[in-house]
This record gives sequence, C-alpha cells and structure tokens, in this order.
Amino acid sequence: MFTFSIITPSTDDYSCKASLLSFDNDIKILADPSWNGNNHNDILYMEQYLKEVDIILLSHSTPEFISGFVLLCIKFPNLMSNIPIYSTLPVNQLGRVSTVEYYRANGVLGPLNNSILEVDEVDEWFDKIIPLKFFQTLSVFDNRLVITPYNAGHTLGGTFWLITRRLEKIIYAPSWNHSKDSFLNSASFLSSSSGNPLSQLMRPTVLITNTDLGSTMSHKKRTEKFLNLVDATLANGGAVLLPTSLSGRFLELLHLIDQHLQSAPIPVYFLSYSGTKVLSYASNLLEWMSSQLVKEWEEASSVNNNSSNKNNFPFDPSKVDLLSDPSELVQLSGPKIVFCSGIDLKNGDMSSEALQYLCQDEKTTIVLTEKTHFGLDNTINSQLYHDWYNLTKQKQGGTVEDGVAVPLEKVISLENWNREEPLIGAELTDFQEKINLQRKQKLLAKVRDRKNQNLLNADTINGDDSSSDEEDDVVSSDDEAAALKYTEAPANADASTTTNVPAVVKVDELSAHEAFITDHVKQTLEANRPLDLKITHKLKPRQAMFPYIVGSHKQKFDDYGEVIDIKDFQKQEDTSSNKLIMESKRKFEQNEKRKWGNVDNKGKGRGKNSDKDNNNQNKITPQELLNNQLLQKNLDTLFSPRKRIPLNAASSFSSKPQELRMRCGLSFVDLSGLVDMRSLSLIVSSLKPYNLLLLPDFSVNQNTIEEMNGLAAVKQMFDQQQDQHQQEQNKKSLANSSRYLSLATIRGGISNFVTSKNSAGKSAIVAVQCNTPVKIGGDDSDDTGIGLSNFEIKLDDSIIDSLKWQNIDGSYRVAQVYGELEIHNQDLPNKKQKTISDYMNSSTQFTLKHISNQDFLKQQQALVDAHAATTGQLLNNNGPKLAIGNIRLPELKKKLISRNMNAEFKSEGTLVVNNSLAIRKVTYSNVEGEDTGDIVIDGAMGPLYYEIKDCIREMLAYV
Repeated sequence: MFTFSIITPSTDDYSCKASLLSFDNDIKILADPSWNGNNHNDILYMEQYLKEVDIILLSHSTPEFISGFVLLCIKFPNLMSNIPIYSTLPVNQLGRVSTVEYYRANGVLGPLNNSILEVDEVDEWFDKIIPLKFFQTLSVFDNRLVITPYNAGHTLGGTFWLITRRLEKIIYAPSWNHSKDSFLNSASFLSSSSGNPLSQLMRPTVLITNTDLGSTMSHKKRTEKFLNLVDATLANGGAVLLPTSLSGRFLELLHLIDQHLQSAPIPVYFLSYSGTKVLSYASNLLEWMSSQLVKEWEEASSVNNNSSNKNNFPFDPSKVDLLSDPSELVQLSGPKIVFCSGIDLKNGDMSSEALQYLCQDEKTTIVLTEKTHFGLDNTINSQLYHDWYNLTKQKQGGTVEDGVAVPLEKVISLENWNREEPLIGAELTDFQEKINLQRKQKLLAKVRDRKNQNLLNADTINGDDSSSDEEDDVVSSDDEAAALKYTEAPANADASTTTNVPAVVKVDELSAHEAFITDHVKQTLEANRPLDLKITHKLKPRQAMFPYIVGSHKQKFDDYGEVIDIKDFQKQEDTSSNKLIMESKRKFEQNEKRKWGNVDNKGKGRGKNSDKDNNNQNKITPQELLNNQLLQKNLDTLFSPRKRIPLNAASSFSSKPQELRMRCGLSFVDLSGLVDMRSLSLIVSSLKPYNLLLLPDFSVNQNTIEEMNGLAAVKQMFDQQQDQHQQEQNKKSLANSSRYLSLATIRGGISNFVTSKNSAGKSAIVAVQCNTPVKIGGDDSDDTGIGLSNFEIKLDDSIIDSLKWQNIDGSYRVAQVYGELEIHNQDLPNKKQKTISDYMNSSTQFTLKHISNQDFLKQQQALVDAHAATTGQLLNNNGPKLAIGNIRLPELKKKLISRNMNAEFKSEGTLVVNNSLAIRKVTYSNVEGEDTGDIVIDGAMGPLYYEIKDCIREMLAYV
C-alpha cells in the first residue's frame, strides 16, 4: 500500500508544506519542505510527522522546495539529527546559498534583532546531507527501499526520484523540464540515444507530477523574445530589471545574457544578500551541466590559451558587477541590466528594493521570467503577472503570447512593509549579550559533544597510531582554544579593517575551565579509571601519563603475519579528463572550509612555495573585497545589528512613502524551465503509469481566472485522453485474442495497482488536495471482498523443487504453479465479528503450500460439481492452455529463414513469406508500442499457413 499527501498546517493555510510518501505505514518519506517566509512558528505543525519520518529527500535548491529544511532543523534538532537526508551535490551547495538568501530576506538570519539562527548553523545542517549522483541506486533499511535520483532538467542538480518498495514503483517528479536549456540537459525520462523511455521508469505504480506548466512556445523562440526585449530596453537607454530565483533560473538568464552581450560595454549589476557566492558554487559544478556547455568553454579556453583570463569560465563571479546597496542604482544612469534576488518581490527581497528605485522610470522594463511559487500569498509577482496577462490579452485581441511588452501604471500599497534601522543604546547591548550567550552555549556544547564522541570511540582507536593521536590532540586543542579565546569584534568596526576577522564572542575562561574539569573528573570516576590529571590554565585536563585502556584496538594477525589493509597502498589516480576543472574544484573545496565572507590570509604552508602561495592569497580583487564586506554587512550577526520597523513608524531617519507608484514597462517571458502541456502528455503516454497524481498549482491565487489554473487544464486534458483510450480499449477487447499474453502485460501486471474500479490499461488520475491522503493499492473499505490488488506469495520449498520452467524471449522464464494458499495474520482485532478485510489486508502474509496431484484433481472436480449444481451447466475443466510471450517480427523472420522459407519485409512492416502469406502486427491504441499487439496471418490456409503457425507457437510458452 502506498499513500501520498501534501501536509500543510490546515486546509486553508499554505504557509508551510511538504510531501509525505508512506509505504505500508512502515516507511515514511518527507520530501521538499517549504516555508512562505511569514511566521517561522508556522512550521511547528511538522513535529507530529517528523516523529515517524524515516528519510528526507530534497529535489531542488530553490525556496519552494528547500526553504523549510533548516527551519525544521532549528526547531527540532533532535529529531532531524537522526533522520538521513539525501540530495545531489548541487542541491546541497546551491541550497545553502538559497536558504541564507531567503532567510535573510525574511528576517530570520543575519544582523537583525529577530533572527533565530546564523550562517554557520545553515552550513552545519547542510553538511549532514548525504550527496547522491544521478542514476545512483541507494538501498536503505536492509534493502527494503531503493531510491534513485534522475536529472529533472529544471535546476542545476535538480532531481526527480524513483522510489522502489517491493513491487511498488513510485516516480516523484514535483518539477521537471522536457526540453533542453542553454546549460542544462532535459529530464532523464527518455534515453538520450534512442529516445525511448528508460526501461526502469516504464509502467510505474504512481507518477506524481506538477501542474504549473511552462509555455508551449519553443525554448529558442522564447530566448529570442527575451533578448529582443533586453536589446529594445537598452537601446532606449533604460534598465532591464530581472527579479529571479538565485539558485534556480538566475544561472540560465545570466548565461543567456553573457552569450548575447559578448564584449559589449553594457553593465550587468547584481544585487543579493549573499554576494556572488552562488556563482562561486556554480562555476565548480560543470560536470552537472550539459556536455555542450563544457565543450564550448573548452573550445573558448583553447583559443585564448590564457589561464589568467577568467571571462571564458562559465558563471565566473567577475561576469557581474556587485552592488553593495540598491540605492546605488539611482547614481548609475544609462542602459543597464540588473539581476536581483527574490522572484516574489516581497518585502525584504533585494528585488523589492531595486523595484522601488527603478519602477518610476518610463525607460525601465520589468521582465518577469517565471511565476511565483507562492501565488496564494498574493505577492507582487503574482499581481504583476496578472496585470500583464490582462493587458496583453486586451492588446492582442484575446490572445496571450510571451514577450509582449505593455505599459504599466500601478500603485502598490506598502502598508505592511518594513525598513531596517541600526540598533542603538540598550537594544544594542541586549542584542549583543543575547548573541554572545547563544554562541557561548553552542560552542561549549560542540566541544562537549566532541569530547564525548572521543570517549565513545576510545575503544576503536589504534593505540600504535601516534599520528592519529597527535592529530586528535591538535583538533581538541584547537576547539578548546577557540572556546577560550573567542573575542568579540567591535560592533562599529570599519568593514575595510575587519574583512578578515570573523565575528566572535567572549567566553568566560574560568567557567569554561571549571566545566571541563568537573566533567572530566566525573566521567573518570564513573568509569573506575585512575584519576591522574595534568591541569593547565588554558586547555582541558589531560592524562599526566599515557593511559592504559584495556579495550583498545589491537592489530590483526593471521598465519602469514599482520593483516594489512589494501586501501592503504592503493594509488588514487585522477580519472577526470579535464585537469583544470578538477584543479578548480580542489581549490573550491579548500575555500569551502572557511566561513562565509572570510579570506584566510594566514595559512601556513609547509612546502617551499608556501610564501608564494601566501602572497597570492593576500592579493584579492576589488570585487572579492567588496563581496567579503557585503557578506559581513548582511550576514554577520554582530556586525552593525539592525531592526525592522514599519515604514510609517516615527524615526529620526528619512521615512519612505507608504505607497509605490509604478510607471514603467512590463513583460513576461517564460524561462522557468518547466514542462509544457504537450511534453507532459507525451511523457505520461510513454511511461504508462497505472496511477497519475497531479500536484496543485501553487502559482495561482483566488483572483486568478480559471484559464490560468494549470491543474484544471491538465486534469481536463488527461480526462479527455482517458475517454479516448477507453473507447479504443473497448474496440480492442472485441478483436483481441484471449489466448496470448504479451511480455509488456506481464511486466506491467507485476506492479499493477489499478483497483477494480478502474478498467485495465486505464490510469487513475487524481488531483491531489492538501491534507487529503491519496491511498493506492490499499484495502478497499467499500468492498466486503478482498481489497488487495497486489500482494506477495511465498512459495513452499516443495513447490519450488517441482516447478517446470519455460524460456520466453531469451531472458524470461515462466512456470505453472498450483497449491493451497495459507493466510497468516499477526495481529487480529479483538472484536467478535471479523470481516474479510481483517484477515486479508496489506499486512497479511500469503504462503502457497504443496498439495498432491490427487488432492488437486479432487478439489477441481468438487468445484465442477458445485458449479453444475448451482447453475445447471457443466464447467469445462480441460480448457486451452495460456500462451505467454511476445512475437517480434524480426525474430520471426530469422526463424522462418532458418526453415528454408523466403521471408522479407515489405511496405508498412509487413512480413511476406514465399510471396503468398503476409504476417503483420495489429495494435488497437496509439499508446501501444512494439511489445504489444496481435499477430495476424493473411492468406490462403494450407501447409505453409500451418507451418508458420507452428513456428509462432514454438516462440511462446504455455502454462
């Protein structure tokens, strides 16, 4: 049994949401937790679900899929620390940038008085995520569940998941793209070589997919319209404002702009709280992008042959001009392109700040490239898209097409908006003390956990490995020294002088030292170990003499001497074909060990070129310096703390107006990287799922007209397809032979979860509603009979020994089996009157026991007699055998030729034998493939006819 649901705080509250997948009420998977950014306490409803969750999956790195992850970790650290979390490497790396940016914009991170976490905590929780590669199969829970990520084509490293549980095969694809982008491959539903669906994805039990579809216009044409809008605005001397999702479609837009501008002197400005961090990550993830992009970069690099030329490197941070404050846009006149983070244009987003400075210029054009994913909140993005849709419909005479620019005159209320002001006086002191106390507690807890972990691992440490002991001592000393020497950076320090100094916190050395001594003495006495300590004024107490631990690890010896580990002698070779990419990755991984915004200029090298390396580290570009200052200003909690107050609050600082008057151009070009209606229909028809679950379209709100609702359009389209398929199925059932069963039907029937309410071959289409679980393959409570459509039967050993296997198609074997079915139920209800569903349900175990041929014949005869007594008709007990297999005409041709017959293909795939008989395959539905259909022999009956018929029978197995 499989159950899927979208869990939200309530039926009318979508502030937080996540997908919950449950298998037999045994294994539960939580996927893609998100938060709309309003009240962080809204996510507390998740506690009841987290207690039963076994795995967490993260599909994409954008806020609509990952914004609730760290919030869950902060609210429920004990629960989240015990749950394995999986994603791809790009989702892991870009997701932390997206989370920091989103949380800073919504006031829960950074130097704000209401912040609840710091950047280091985001990094620590993302470090706990287990990275996976595309097509990497992972078995969990003793092989009871298998998960495999596939490329979704929507974001860099974004995935859809194949989840296999026994005979259940679930495809969870919340957002994907069937067409190629400028730097991403398309979704991996189809084989890149043949174009056919991947065999492992065929006939899934359930396909869960999105309904917020993309444009039906080709990607090439949409790209041309987008670039034409940019050129027209720049030629008019205006600014192109591009609000975008930082870890999502921003990379696509930047790549298009970079290719289009080439060396044109048009400034490309970038506004974000996290600086160019996203570009630093993306430039080291080339292996996750399309091979065409890597090829173009390699060709450009080979032409220039200049290692210092970074302009050829994709997504290099130097491709954009970083701005420290949105107010600088007023001083930067002339044509320009402005990228700003925050697709929703909400209060706090950098995009909303840039909008206030540019929206009153008639030369400015706001270009929306994707719809908001929080449309139910009625964001500015959803309002602007609705206005563009209506204005374009009027301008075009009822038709709406991407790339149409319309003039916009609109007034937006800023009643609930806030502004940031510095903390002063007692507020500043209280805030600093609060953060200092929190940092002190976290640091002491971290050191204490490290010490406890070292004690737990003491029995497994090799006592003869002095190097590892020395390394552990150094690590412990560093941690404790950091705990004792943490000093506070001045709150009003100049950014230029404190770039390389992290914001730190004071710790009471005496109390910390006393805590170390107390804990160590207590643990030593409890373990009945001798108390022989060396106490210093800086570090924790240590053993004065080398401790003798009885349970220490010993070396293993066999008859030939000490057992060695072959891994210690294996040479790790560089298997990458591009040394430059790997070198950049190595440098990137080294830099990631540093904190956000810190450039470590105090590295101590041991080689002869260490001084040279240190000099190179000291040389940073002006943009890197600005980036570090920006990170410290926006993300360092104790650097210039601020508070958010309403716009209309009285203050000594200049106040902003409570309404925003917009007078500029507006356009929309769908570059969201989402599948369109036609491609969705094609993929679903190719995969042939037994059940299709359609996710809600969260990009629409209550003011959206019906034709913009993706869920309604997709549901209507598939319902029409199902009606047409049902008519074709009825025609096929009249002519289809019941004696032949194709291999495709066998493979599909293994995982067939279509209940009795749905006819065979017809998918069950369900529009998912929030907090309403959709149960598939479970017990049918409306029926008094057996509600199971699929269950496993364990064969008795005596039956297995007596099976007579027959080969089909070279790779399949079938056998006829009969016996007596035994039912085992572990927990039966205590009620007196038990129904059939109490004995036969999803937890029931079925065993087929061996019976003798005589008993089997007796039972068959008793069944015939009972049928005759009831209906007065005799039951034919010797019916025809069932032929199983699939006849492929090319294989049949080879077999006929081997029998000295003249067989050749002629028009429309017809196989003609001896110029007298024609053999062809007849299908009854446009969704059928080469593995389905019936064999038809046209021609006069005679010796050749029966010889061909015998040849066909030899290619089938009979049971």
